[in-house]
Amino acid sequence: MAASPGNGAAPGAAEDEEQREVVRVRVKKFEGFLQPDFRTFAVDPQITSLDVLQHILMRAFDLSGKKHFGISYLGREKLGPEVYIPLTSEGDLSTAFTSASQPYLQLRVDVTSLEDSPLLEDWDIISPKDVLGTDLLPVEKRSLTAVALPFTQSIISQVGRTLSKVQQVLSWSYGEDLKPFKPPLSDAEFHTYLNREGQLCRPEELRLRIYHGGVEPSLRKVVWRYLLNVYPDGLTGQERMDYMKWKTLEYNQLKSEWHQRASAEDLEFIRSNVLKDVLRTDRAHPYYAGPEDNPHLIALHDLLTTYAVTHPQISYCQGMSDIASPILAVMDNEGHAFICFCGIMKRLEANFRVDGEAMSIKFSHLKLLLQYSDPEFYSYLLSTGADDLFFCYRWLLLELKREFAFEDALRMLEVTWSSLPPDPPEKEVELVGVPAPARDEPKQTGEESSSTRTPSDQGGSLGKSLSSPYSSSLLPPAGATVSLPPPQEFGRGNPFMLFLCLAILLEHRDHIMKRSMDYNELAMHFDRLVRRHHLGKVLHRAKTLFADYLQSEVWDSEEGDEAAADSPPPATATTS
Repeated sequence: MAASPGNGAAPGAAEDEEQREVVRVRVKKFEGFLQPDFRTFAVDPQITSLDVLQHILMRAFDLSGKKHFGISYLGREKLGPEVYIPLTSEGDLSTAFTSASQPYLQLRVDVTSLEDSPLLEDWDIISPKDVLGTDLLPVEKRSLTAVALPFTQSIISQVGRTLSKVQQVLSWSYGEDLKPFKPPLSDAEFHTYLNREGQLCRPEELRLRIYHGGVEPSLRKVVWRYLLNVYPDGLTGQERMDYMKWKTLEYNQLKSEWHQRASAEDLEFIRSNVLKDVLRTDRAHPYYAGPEDNPHLIALHDLLTTYAVTHPQISYCQGMSDIASPILAVMDNEGHAFICFCGIMKRLEANFRVDGEAMSIKFSHLKLLLQYSDPEFYSYLLSTGADDLFFCYRWLLLELKREFAFEDALRMLEVTWSSLPPDPPEKEVELVGVPAPARDEPKQTGEESSSTRTPSDQGGSLGKSLSSPYSSSLLPPAGATVSLPPPQEFGRGNPFMLFLCLAILLEHRDHIMKRSMDYNELAMHFDRLVRRHHLGKVLHRAKTLFADYLQSEVWDSEEGDEAAADSPPPATATTS
């Protein structure tokens, strides 16, 4: 909203109130030998963080493609002459607001190159209603919000409205080098979530912090164990070390029992199929590159074989290597990676069940979400016979791990995991699955065995499941009002993953419709984009869409309740 500079305003309480709520800013941009450029606007200091100010300046001067630009403010150092002081922290910004805002805050921006820049309307005010975060709320209000709202909905306060509302006000178009709202979680900051005994005392806040900006690479092997629900609640630092030691011993024992747990024929069949996948999983990454006797390839093979042998109801399915690969590369320890793999497979094993029910539901929900978010694009896909979205199968099965470059996939995965509520084991993470049920008929082996399966095997079950009356009940007829399931059920309990898929689809929708792509062309288009999607753009769009969903009443209205009632039971109720 625009505001007058305030010339001729009557002095008194109203003027004092304005001074507290509005700081006028005048910015001079310097860029090489070019003439300085100027902008003026106003902000509310109570809700304008350094990140928000940076994004305002990026928009004002069209700096989204500039990696290097510095900000300084005109102020005094120790009662000396006025000089420009670097503005590099929230403390600097607070000082600038309180000591250098009369009659306005003067900023200097130094950049290294020039692009044409649009004008912002003078004294454009960013109001508290437009930018909201729990870091800015009183402690009492913040704690009440955390108690009152389910975990996923509380993401609104942390990042959702900031992304959604500020984007609307400033009409951001995210550039190639746009930074996240917060930097990755550091080791020093991580320790602020632990008490003196090393116990994690704020698990929800930790996850929301990671949702903002991910985790520093060197800290991942520590933090991912929390995100993957490996630790029971309340372990001290020493107890966590002891826990991982004896769980690793348990893994080594299980690994030594392959021949006792599986017949020689079944074991050979499992190992050959695991090896086939391992030798083509992330081989371009240095951790897995080189000859076939690379010890990391052997470790990946062994932990996947151990999982298949100890989880006979699931066994091994093509694609599991993609889930285990980043975990092993981060943990750099076979036993620890297996423990974490068991933690994530507790949630994902339903993806690999031969009945295809879990995947069927995820496809139904993604179709529903696309129809709700972009009816025009959905109608186009419907007209071309691509509305089944089968070209997204890999996305849903592997939760998009293969759609980004390896390092970007690590960031995407930890942000996705952090969007889920904590689900620690009651006592310990289970390393052995449910035994296979006894059968009257002879046990199948060889090509007919269910010990290992491929996505095409599931595709048959998935196609049957999607064509069933049960699945069609999740999708409304054309012209009907679309409502979505609640977060705890949407996407089989991982709603943010659906919004990442939606963001990728919308990133390419204009290109697809302009070229009138049919199903085969769509599938080839996205196959060419494997490991090439732009993580920053996809994450920003997905977070904005997710925030809009969480803020809406589409899932807690009567229609949403009906959609939830039609949703299938949780994964734990599924049996093979």
